[in-house]
Parts: sequence; structure tokens; C-alpha cells
Amino acid sequence: MLKNGCKIFSLLGFVFVGSSFALPPRTWDAIFDAEGSGDYVSAKVDGQIRFFKYTYYGEVQPIAFTVNDGNFSFVVSGNLKVPSDKVEGDFYATCNKTKEVWISCFNRPQKFGKENLVVDIKGIDIACDDDLYAIKDLRIKFKNETAQKWWNTKFEDKEKFKRKQLADFRIAEQEQRIAVKEASSEIVDSRDGKAYRTIKIEGRTWIAQNMNYNVPNESWCYEDNDSYCERGGRLYTLEGAREACPKGFHLPRDREWQDMLTSLTQCYDGVQNCGAFGAKLKAKTGWHGGGGSDDYGFTVFSSGRRDVVGKGGRFVDMGEYAAFWSAQNGRNETIWIWVLGRMGDNMVRELAPSKKQAYSVRCIDGD
Repeated sequence: MLKNGCKIFSLLGFVFVGSSFALPPRTWDAIFDAEGSGDYVSAKVDGQIRFFKYTYYGEVQPIAFTVNDGNFSFVVSGNLKVPSDKVEGDFYATCNKTKEVWISCFNRPQKFGKENLVVDIKGIDIACDDDLYAIKDLRIKFKNETAQKWWNTKFEDKEKFKRKQLADFRIAEQEQRIAVKEASSEIVDSRDGKAYRTIKIEGRTWIAQNMNYNVPNESWCYEDNDSYCERGGRLYTLEGAREACPKGFHLPRDREWQDMLTSLTQCYDGVQNCGAFGAKLKAKTGWHGGGGSDDYGFTVFSSGRRDVVGKGGRFVDMGEYAAFWSAQNGRNETIWIWVLGRMGDNMVRELAPSKKQAYSVRCIDGD
């Protein structure tokens, strides 16, 4: 059960553990001396995930599965760190229902015979419902023999230690995410039964996940892919955003966004003068090259946006960009969005270029 009434600010005492760095790297690709260049890509598991005998000492769960999705085609084996109470529950069934991995890689396909494959893979996390688990002792076997030879020559032994560092980096991220969940509360949207994590900020309750309520013709999953909705919510037009929040919550007004950011940062000179707080708002995963520290538990994923193109739309900037609608202040016709970029230090306010653009939605208590 989630703990009700806890303040999210208790997360500020989080300490990175388990890394070989004196100080933690800012992004996963910094481990490979390529900060800002890496990608974090979703792929589907082909067939069943196989789980082998669990070791209680060290909480070690051996695992193996196949990925055959687009430019990814390989067999994976390794070990997860999973608490025993999870394993004794429905963990295996949940993972096999989700059947999804997130791959830390440099997403540049190369030609091996007749196949274009991504081989420059640094780490793999397996998704089990809404939780991610980094694979330690990662072993990859490519089905393409030429790709396997390339992997063996370039990466297998040469980067083994760095892959261990990356797994430690991800495990620390994931343990911090668990801490965020445990310091939060939960609501259930009565319209569709979906559950959302909430946090308290100066007495106000914010939904700390992107909304995923389907408003027909006014909301979309990125690239019309349901798995992106599950992780990062839907993208809404302004009209859709006005219908997205559940009963007891509403689309935040511009002033409520400003008040929330002031409360979190304790900066009273205007958010544009608050220094580099953007990284503290960002989720630790879901951004190209890494993510933020998520100190506040607000957990901003980079869900991209849907631009208006003619009579249709185009999905752009997942991994690079996140933006949230605000509501009008009274009769003021001006509509603002609140934006975080991958390389940006702050969350900034911008004029919405069109009411038909589609962005993410967060909600605050009060009808």
C-alpha cells in the first residue's frame, strides 16, 4: 500500500549508491564518454520471458528472453535485482504480460548482410508493468553471425566494466523511483479505473504522472503506440486537456504552475531566475542521454508533442522535450504551456502556438 499524507520533500535526502563513480554520472551515456548522444529505446520481447532459480541472498533473479523488434534482434540473459516479496507475488506473470524492454544504446543501425541492426547496445532494462529492472551481468547473443562477431570484437570484453557501471546506475535510479512511489499517495480515475500517483506540495495535491484518459479525437498516444501511453501518458489538444482531469481535479492555471514551482524551489524571484532546477523535476529515465534526479517526485518524462501539420499531425521530440498545458486565467485568452527540454536547466513558460497542438497534462486538486 502507498503511504498517505507523506511529503515528497523527504526524497531530497536520497543518496546514489552502488556506483563505481566518486560522484554519479549525470547521464548514462557519460559512462561511455558520450554525454548527450545516447538513446533509450523501447522494444517488445518475442515469446516468453524465462525465469530461473531465485537466490534470496543478494536478491538475484536469473532471466533470459528474445528481442526481435525492428532493428533489434538478439537473445538476452543476465540477472535482475528483485526483492523477494516481489518474486513471491505475481512478478513473473506481470513481466510476461508486459513483455517490453528499454534499451540504452547508440541507435545507429548498421548493415550486416541483408539486415540493418543496432549493435552498439550498452544496457537493457526489463519492464514489468510500470516498474523497470536493470539487467546485470548482461549477455547478448545476436542471431546474425556477422553482427555477433562485431559485438565480440568491439564491445563484449572491452566494455564489460562500463556495462556493470551502467547497471549500477540504473539500479540506483530504480530504487529511487521506488522511494518516490512509497512517499506518494494514489488516486483512481473513476471514469476508466486507471490509477495515478499523487504528491502534496504546500497543501495542494498534484497528480505526479501524465494523464492517460482517452478523449476521442483530442488525444493521442505518441506515434499511436499504446506502450508510450502506458509510460508517458497521452498528448492532448487544449480542448482535450480540459476534459483530461478526473473528478476532484482540474487543469492547473498558469498561476498554480508558478506557485508549485516556487514551493518546490523555494525561489521567490520568478522561476526564470531560479537557477538550474529543471533536472530536479525530470524523471531519471525516458530522456535521451539519461534524465534528471527527480528530487521532488514530480517525475517529468519526455513525452514529446504532436504538431499540427495540414489536417493531420506529426509526433516529434520524444526523449528531447516535455510540455504541459495550463488553463486560462479568468477571461484572459492567453494560453501558456510549461516546457522542459533535454538540455534546458529550467522549466520555462511559453505561449501555446496553437490550441490544436498536443501536449501532456498534469492535474491539481479542486473542481
